[in-house]
Amino acid sequence: MTTHVLFEGEPGVIVDDGDVIIEGVELADLVKRAANAARDADRVELCGGVGVDDAARVIEVIGGGVEVRVNRYGFESLEQVAAYKASFEAGEAGGALFLYGSTVSTPLARHEGVVVAGVADREALIERVREAREHGVGIVELYGGLGASAAADVRDAVDGALPVGFID
Repeated sequence: MTTHVLFEGEPGVIVDDGDVIIEGVELADLVKRAANAARDADRVELCGGVGVDDAARVIEVIGGGVEVRVNRYGFESLEQVAAYKASFEAGEAGGALFLYGSTVSTPLARHEGVVVAGVADREALIERVREAREHGVGIVELYGGLGASAAADVRDAVDGALPVGFID
């Protein structure tokens, strides 16, 4: 399965491992980029920062041929997400950590406002989260097959100190 992740950020592809593509887009281009991504992907995943109206437009344009999923946060993360959003808008937030399921774990890679890594197993997931936390990330989002169980592992690894989003 090929998954194409779109997030609001510096335009361009920051990961392409053959199974997962992670691409920053300007919000004004989200629907167009999602339609392009849907041509080659089995699934399009949208960042937790994408609002419901924009997500609905993406789903409408793509139609039923490709699954579209939106990163979500558990109830326990909602106050933390609100605090992160306020901090982000004030220019004070730490970067976002995007982790994705991969056949091979990769080291953390920094991009404009985002730290990203592929993780092949639970051990690598926990290790990358702890490394990124030491570097000041303020929020974690999981993609490409990392769902609720991985989110629970991350919340446990950071003692509930960071909001964790996942694709359910």
